[in-house]
Amino acid sequence: MELQRSWQRLLGLWTDRPLPKGAIIAERYTICELLGMGSYGLTYLCIDEQTGDEVALKGSKPSKGKLSARLLSREADVMSRLQHPAIPKLLNAFIYKGRSYIAIEYIRGETLETYIFEQGQRYSERECIELASQLLSPIAHVHQQGYIHGDVRIPNVIMKDGHLHLIDFGLARQMGEPLLPELKRRMRELPAPEDEPATPDQDLQDLGHFLLFMLYSAYEPEKGKAPASWQEELDLQPDLVIMLERLLGLRPGYEAGASELQAEMQRILPKLH
Repeated sequence: MELQRSWQRLLGLWTDRPLPKGAIIAERYTICELLGMGSYGLTYLCIDEQTGDEVALKGSKPSKGKLSARLLSREADVMSRLQHPAIPKLLNAFIYKGRSYIAIEYIRGETLETYIFEQGQRYSERECIELASQLLSPIAHVHQQGYIHGDVRIPNVIMKDGHLHLIDFGLARQMGEPLLPELKRRMRELPAPEDEPATPDQDLQDLGHFLLFMLYSAYEPEKGKAPASWQEELDLQPDLVIMLERLLGLRPGYEAGASELQAEMQRILPKLH
């Protein structure tokens, strides 16, 4: 069994190897660089030779077979229904040499993960709420179309010219739809039960964790002090603590969804530094 797994891993490394710079896909998209490699797909920065524009081209992984193609097809279906300035546009979806691809508007900027962990950016309470409030707009739009994003995290939020963009809809699903059985092992760390149908609250809970990451960017631990809960470590305005506890499921949540949370953020903002 172990030998079989090792063989499968080696086969995956071979079949999933990234295409080189300069390679042309579908006689249209010229690869400039590999942007990232996920569990089920590879994403390239390409030039669309028909328009001259930069695009993000996401292709399925051959080693993941039909599941990878299915996830990419579902991602394309979700994105085709979204029209929001903070969500990249779906430009094309096609199959080339047996692999599924989607071309997406490329947002040239940096992720908040890069800003925090690589550039050492620190955010005040007010800045954190202002950014979360900005991010809530595309999240609310996704919910209004009957879907959840399912993966609201700092690596999936890009800052461009002071504006946030929500990317990577690979785990998006329809309201009420459970997580695909094949993905349960990957999503084991999620706080929500794996079989729980998709609800807006799951994205709002992710937004709570997003806020905590942002707030911790300015945290300076005391030398020799034992780790404690975020409520003890972060010196936050009381209303902000309550809002976070509601988002994280420690208090009753926001039954009216994003609109109720947006109103709460606007109420809290004037009280913050």
